[in-house]
Amino acid sequence: MGLLNISKFLLVLILPFILFLLVLNFIGFNDVFYKEKFSEFNVGNISSLHEKVISFVAGKTNELPAEFNERERQHLADVRNAREISTIVLYVLVFLFILLLIVSAFTLKINNIITNFIGKVLIFGGILTIAIAAALFFLINFDFSPAFESFHSIFFEKGTYTFDPANEMIVRLYPEQLFMDMGIKISKWVILLSAILVVIGLFLVFRPKSKKNKNK
Repeated sequence: MGLLNISKFLLVLILPFILFLLVLNFIGFNDVFYKEKFSEFNVGNISSLHEKVISFVAGKTNELPAEFNERERQHLADVRNAREISTIVLYVLVFLFILLLIVSAFTLKINNIITNFIGKVLIFGGILTIAIAAALFFLINFDFSPAFESFHSIFFEKGTYTFDPANEMIVRLYPEQLFMDMGIKISKWVILLSAILVVIGLFLVFRPKSKKNKNK
């Protein structure tokens, strides 16, 4: 049972990372979200640059508009590298999650026990993810600037992600409030998806057993 406990622990721990990365990729490249925010913040005619930025960050092109200076170009290149790394991490985590489920299923063998195992993983993993997302939600709402700074300091070299709104395009195109709203939206979506997984997990754990299994 030691192997199964380790597997369950790892599955519960991996699930929040998978959900956050999935939602981050979806919201981060969602055109509807950006269009709404550009309209709300009166970004105006420079919003046309966004499509080129997204194409660059997504790796579809290696060109950036001439409106960005060298510091801005370097930061966007850093963002692109971070996205590539996060994508690789997501694929690795999904592969590991599936592999652990398969190994656990072969170890347990009995269908009802396997279903119960998966259900508990979804319940505990979902609850953990909800707790993390809720903490993030409140942190963003009540103390966003330090959180925003801390986030950037983890992934980018200090001094490479601060810009002058009066002279640099990137800040006018992507104001801090946009990232605050993105963080809130990501938190809400993660909480919603996690809640759905918890409900599925509860169903798997407490679902009525078939008569055939009851007689065994």
